[in-house]
Amino acid sequence: FFLMLMLQPLADWTAKRVDSFLFRFKARLGRKHKSEESALAKAFSIILVLLVFAILSFGIYVLIRGQITLILSKQSEIINNIFEPIKDWMTNSGLFGDADAVAAHLNSLAESALSIAPSAALPIVSVVFTFVMILFLTTFLLIGRRNLEKNLENNSQYARIEHIVGRVESNTRKFILTKIITSLMTGLGVAGGLVLFGFLDLQDAIIWGSVYFVMNFIPIYGSMIAGVGTILYTMAIYDPNNFLSAWPVIPLVMIINISVSNGIEPKLMQKTLPIGSVTVLFVVILWAWLWGPWGMFLAVPLTIIFKVMLEEIRGTKYWLCVLMET
Repeated sequence: FFLMLMLQPLADWTAKRVDSFLFRFKARLGRKHKSEESALAKAFSIILVLLVFAILSFGIYVLIRGQITLILSKQSEIINNIFEPIKDWMTNSGLFGDADAVAAHLNSLAESALSIAPSAALPIVSVVFTFVMILFLTTFLLIGRRNLEKNLENNSQYARIEHIVGRVESNTRKFILTKIITSLMTGLGVAGGLVLFGFLDLQDAIIWGSVYFVMNFIPIYGSMIAGVGTILYTMAIYDPNNFLSAWPVIPLVMIINISVSNGIEPKLMQKTLPIGSVTVLFVVILWAWLWGPWGMFLAVPLTIIFKVMLEEIRGTKYWLCVLMET
């Protein structure tokens, strides 16, 4: 549904361009442009848009695999500069019980993570099958939407349905477009800063900038997780002999993150986010509990849809609508 929502405008734009080309091409041949050819333009546009989506998805997969490969290539530095100091503190502090038991448990966790990581990004049958089914269903949603609009035109509630659907789509698209802009700014800022100040080489910086771009779609929590990962990784490999020598990366990442999330994003979100910051915090946790990682990514768009529909049914002064604006 969300893919259909985001790809529909691009599919419509592509269909108009293809239809215009067919019209001019037929006119030069002295033939009339037929409605069947307009349907062909729409079908072509849907196939083209889904092809672009498939290519972008493959690019994301490559980035994820690259991230895992990168971390594995630096595992000795990560273990020596991050894992071992944390393990020493936990075992020596006495806050977590028997030192030997704590050390054994942490070593087991590290071994499990390192054994799972190499195969974590490999394409498996279930993932490929799910991806193909998503594309298949998205295709039918894009096609079926047009037929649904035609079938509802003579319905007495058509105007109201069109109004609600329009608000849902408009608010959701604006939110996702805003997140794309701010995520891109954050990712480029972090990657550029890491390279400019010499903390990481270009390859490492691009991958961590990409991680920031993806994780920033999870409101509040995503940028925090990406920031902690970037800081720990940079401090681990910048100077293997001195973990704290890369401490300036902490204010660098924080300044970029705060500037975008607290300065630019609120201004862009001012007219696109009909829910409050407290609601955002709550719904991310709620949808993560229900759907896991996918729930974190879809939490705010789903809540926006629910809020808009609730306003249309119960009115903007309904207590739950007012509460969700907090």
